[in-house]
Amino acid sequence: MSIELLNALQMVADERSIPIDEMVKTIESAVAMAACNRLGRDNISATFDLTRGEFDLFETLEVVELVKDTRTNISLEEAKEIEPSAENGSKVLRIVEMKDLGRIAAQSVRKMIHLKGEEIEQHRIFDEYEAKIGQIVTGRFIKKVYDLMIFSLGNLEAVLPLSEQLENDKFYRGRHVKLLLIDVEMRKKDPTAIVSRNRSDLLRLLLEMENPDIAEGHVEIVALARDTVGRSKIAVKSKKHGVDPVGSCVGVRGERIQAVVKELSGEKIDIFKWEDDPSLLIASALTPAKTTRVTISFDGKRGVAIVPKDQLSPAIGKRGTNVKLATMISGLELDVISKEEYDNLQKKTNSGQPGKDANQGRDKII
Repeated sequence: MSIELLNALQMVADERSIPIDEMVKTIESAVAMAACNRLGRDNISATFDLTRGEFDLFETLEVVELVKDTRTNISLEEAKEIEPSAENGSKVLRIVEMKDLGRIAAQSVRKMIHLKGEEIEQHRIFDEYEAKIGQIVTGRFIKKVYDLMIFSLGNLEAVLPLSEQLENDKFYRGRHVKLLLIDVEMRKKDPTAIVSRNRSDLLRLLLEMENPDIAEGHVEIVALARDTVGRSKIAVKSKKHGVDPVGSCVGVRGERIQAVVKELSGEKIDIFKWEDDPSLLIASALTPAKTTRVTISFDGKRGVAIVPKDQLSPAIGKRGTNVKLATMISGLELDVISKEEYDNLQKKTNSGQPGKDANQGRDKII
């Protein structure tokens, strides 16, 4: 039995990359528990000698003047034979023969080794993925459970909640997708990853993976905004002379940005040069709409973009997405009005009639 257990112990430790010391503590606990059950006692402990592959089993006895229970007490005279410094009230360890541990005990030992091995492995996986929070992982789609999308990351499952999903995503069994790891939880003793497909950091990291200029710091993503409907806007600037930030992100024949678009199920991504002038930045952020002029309030907190009448719809976007993303990029409260509405407001203002002045601030014709 000793050789069998030693081999099993070594095998589990090697296969699961578990420190041998942790496995030794587990097997010692298993043997002690089995011995206590076998002997009907609770004062048994065990040590395992890796060199010999054998157990040493001990019973803990209290030194007393009058022995009332030989299973828990020992006389001072007998105790001194084991430990010369023993005295009344102290405790000594006495060896118990291993022959009392039978086949059932050996089975319980193997079972506990397996269970403990599983527990240690799950904690190792948890620690491994906890260190990866904020990074991209690749998942294989398994199934849909209610509103949850379940993926396999290889050695654990990942859950994509409804709030972290993209509307354009269509998953089929076996599809591999890039996911942003946002958390790891222990559920029923098993680690589970929580992932996202709609957070800005996923897009940022995908761009960095495709574009060496971003990874090396030659191009900086200054502002990035995403929406779950499959739209995003990115403002970039060059940190190195001679590098076109927009062209660098798009790539030759659009190869770099198309790789990201494909990964994100056809997400529409607008990339434009960052402008320190908020008027110019807003005009760029409202792409694909053509903006004629932008007014910034004196306090710098609000902007009004004036567009031709036929550009009002694309400027606002479906469900207001375009102006919402432009607002996120600029950091200003943003209104979009048509040139016709702007002219009417100006006429009312100039004639002294009450009305909203669209030009109360710094005005710039684009």
